[in-house]
Amino acid sequence: MVVIMLEKAKISQRGEMSRLTLEVKAGVFVGTFNARVRDKLWDRITKEWNVNAIMLYQTNNEQGYGIRSHGDPDKEVIDFDGIMLLTKPKRLKDEKEDFSEEINNSTGEDNG
Repeated sequence: MVVIMLEKAKISQRGEMSRLTLEVKAGVFVGTFNARVRDKLWDRITKEWNVNAIMLYQTNNEQGYGIRSHGDPDKEVIDFDGIMLLTKPKRLKDEKEDFSEEINNSTGEDNG
């Protein structure tokens, strides 16, 4: 089974995806096809369409699935001791808030 999540995909691209898969929610596609078709579809998504995407697919590893990511999706794939995990990357706004807290802590100011 393959699950593909597309962000900001055009309607025509979603329509093309629905030829091979079932769109269970806007931008979320589920299908069953072999590794060759899966890889060709991933190439099309990443090279031709160039949209933000995450793909989960069945494979022979400890987790039983693999994860691919392309672009700047809301979630980021990280390898944690051989286990693939999804994390939400820090945005610039979060980094600015963290930096402000560090400055306030070093100067002894309290924002609370």
